[in-house]
Amino acid sequence: MAIVIGLMNRKGGAGKSTLTKLLASAIAHSKKKCLVIDLDPAEDILKWWTRAESNGHYDEKIMVRATTVAEDLYEIVAKNDDTVDFIIIDTKGEGAEWADDLAGVVDRIVVPCTNANPDRDRTRETIAWHDDLKKRVVSADQIPPLQVVLTRVPPVMVRHKKDLPKPKDITTRDFDRHYEIVAEFNPLSTMVPERPQYREMDEQGLLGGIMDRCRNGQWSDKGQALHYESALAHAIDLMNNIIEGTKMEPSHGA
Repeated sequence: MAIVIGLMNRKGGAGKSTLTKLLASAIAHSKKKCLVIDLDPAEDILKWWTRAESNGHYDEKIMVRATTVAEDLYEIVAKNDDTVDFIIIDTKGEGAEWADDLAGVVDRIVVPCTNANPDRDRTRETIAWHDDLKKRVVSADQIPPLQVVLTRVPPVMVRHKKDLPKPKDITTRDFDRHYEIVAEFNPLSTMVPERPQYREMDEQGLLGGIMDRCRNGQWSDKGQALHYESALAHAIDLMNNIIEGTKMEPSHGA
């Protein structure tokens, strides 16, 4: 049976689509089969995949489907559950109407959160919905676990430990809020940093495909291949972290 991962947050712009593309890149590199379901009417993921195919940065083991009908979600998951290794579901921003349906088909709910108060508030609301959902069912064990992932993190904060001085390029408010969010939500240990390679992924397709193009290109491109290799390794770490559910160590502020 497939491992089904649902990405949600009650606010657009938190990084759901970027997480979806990172996980698809990690799964493709691992030679596993994956179905990505795009629930956003804007079809961001479907359009991204069309660009990926046009650019040659795609993988035949990755399939993308789009739907805006809740009943179709159950049917699509059931139909593909035994034919792929992973199913990744990207929901609409502000898509609270999908929440209960999503919880009914996934094994894990992943909530991206940036270092911004609006995202922090929406993440609180999502966690409150999850807590309430566990009270509305016969057994709370029926509800998939919820995992928070910090996204768009400045690289210096990805490496930072709580007992170290504040990095000079980070404001005091951003620094304090980062560790407040860590303490409040106990996120997964793997954060998603801000990287130019992710912007290129948004435009071009899977990280592995871009990395291979750089390796086979001019010398200037070959230098970039190392950066894409690092970004892909980070995506694989993130996927493993979601599966294992490893939270941050106390040294990170959790």
